[in-house]
Amino acid sequence: MKSYALTSRLLGLALLMVLGTPALDAQTLLLAQAPADGASAEAPRVSQRQALELVRARFPGNVVSINQVQQGGVLQYRVRMDNEGNIYTVYVNASTGAITREP
Repeated sequence: MKSYALTSRLLGLALLMVLGTPALDAQTLLLAQAPADGASAEAPRVSQRQALELVRARFPGNVVSINQVQQGGVLQYRVRMDNEGNIYTVYVNASTGAITREP
C-alpha cells in the first residue's frame, strides 16, 4: 500500500510540473495527499527525494548537499543550495513537507 501512495504522489508531482497549475505548488499537492492514518510523527512521511523535488520546484540553483537533521525535536532535511555562487540553506519538514529558508 505504501508504494501505491508514493507512486500516486510522484505522479501528482509530475502532472503538476507538466501542467504548471498556478493555484497549486508541489508542497500543497504533497500535503493534500499525505496519509491521515495517524502514522507516527517520528517516521518521515516525506522522503529525501520528495524533499529535493519540493525544493527544486520552489528555489533556483543547484543542490550542494542534503542531510537529515533534528531541530527543536522536529526531523527535517537541510538542503544546501548554490545559486550562481550564492550559497543558502532550505529546510524541509520531514513530516509535513513545509519549507523554510534560513535567513
